[in-house]
Amino acid sequence: MTEASQRSTISPDNPLGIKAIDHLEFTCEKLTTPTRELFHRIGFVLTEKGPDNQELFSQGQVRFLLKAAPTGHSRTYFENHGEGVSTLSFQVEDCEHAINEAKSRGAEVVQELKITEGPSGVYKNAIIKGFGDVHNEFIERPNDGFRPGFEKTEDPEANPLKQRVARIDHLTNNVPKGEMKKWVEYYKKIFGMKVTRYFDIKGVKTGLQSEVVQLPNNSVIIPINEPEAENGKSQIQEFLDLHNGAGVQHIALMSGDIIETVGELRDRGMKFLDIPKTYYEDIPNRPFKVEEDISVLEEKQLLVDGDEEGYLIQNFSETYVGPLFFEYIQRKKHWGFGEGNFQALFDAIERDQMKRGYLE
Repeated sequence: MTEASQRSTISPDNPLGIKAIDHLEFTCEKLTTPTRELFHRIGFVLTEKGPDNQELFSQGQVRFLLKAAPTGHSRTYFENHGEGVSTLSFQVEDCEHAINEAKSRGAEVVQELKITEGPSGVYKNAIIKGFGDVHNEFIERPNDGFRPGFEKTEDPEANPLKQRVARIDHLTNNVPKGEMKKWVEYYKKIFGMKVTRYFDIKGVKTGLQSEVVQLPNNSVIIPINEPEAENGKSQIQEFLDLHNGAGVQHIALMSGDIIETVGELRDRGMKFLDIPKTYYEDIPNRPFKVEEDISVLEEKQLLVDGDEEGYLIQNFSETYVGPLFFEYIQRKKHWGFGEGNFQALFDAIERDQMKRGYLE
C-alpha cells in the first residue's frame, strides 16, 4: 500500500471521501447587499473575484462565496427564499468517485462531473440535490486558486479579526415538521454519516426536535431541527416562514479564544443573545470545571457546557442574513453541542419572540 493510499479519506465511514467543508455559497440580489458589509464586520477578507458577480470572502479555513448571478441556481434560490446559503460545497479526495458513489447510493444528480482546466491545474466539481432547495457540491481542485475564472484581489475594506476563527464547526439546518428523519436518513445513506445526538427541547410555549449527523472525524457536523408542531408558532416555524422553506439556520464558527473573538465582535457592533445573571450563578454547580473567570464569561455573555472530560464555550448572534444567525464556539476537549445550553438558548429566543409579539 502506498503512502498516498494510506492517507486516503475514502472509507466505509466516509464513502464519498469528504475532506472538509470547502465553502458556503450565499445568494443575494446584488453585491452591495448588507451581507457583504456583514462579512467585513465579522472579519472576513475579500480574496478573489469571479464572473457573474461573485466575490470570495475568507477567514482562516472558512470561505463564504457571495453570489449575485443573474441566472442559475443561486438566482432561483434568491427569488424563492431571499438571501441565505444556497449551496454547501464539500472538498473531496476524488470528485469522480464522490459523484459516482453518491449516485449509487440514490442521490439526485444536478450536475455530472465537470472538469475545467485553469492556470493552476485541473478543477473538478459535481452537484447533487440536498435538503429543501439547497445543493450539495463536490469539489476537487489544485492547491492554488479558488476556481477557474476567479482572480485574486486586494481588499481595501479588509478589517480582519485579531483572534480569527479557524473553521466551520457545524451547520444547523431547519426543515418542516415531519422531515427531520427524512434528511437524517439522506445524510446517512448518501454521505455515510452517523447520528450522534438527539434533542427534544421544550420552552414555555413551543418546542423542537433535533438530530445531529456527522462524519466520524468531525470534519462535517450537521444538526437538523424540526418544529414540535406543524404550522404552529415556534422559533423553527418562524425561520421556515421567513425563509419560505427549509434552509441553513445557523453557521457555527470555531475560535481558539472565544473571549477575544466575541469581545472584538461586540466592539464591532455584533449583537448576541443576552444571558440572565442566574445562569452564571449556577455554573459552579455543573459537572465540569472551567478555567476562565466566570465574571469574564458573564461580561462577554458567553455560555458554557460540558462534562467530566471537558467543556465548550459558545454564544449565538442575532439574525443577520434573512433569518440566519451565527454561533461562535471554542472547544476544550468536548465535542458536544452545548446540550445544557439548549434550554437557555431556546428560552432566550422565545422571550424575544414574545417581546416582538410573534408569540402571545
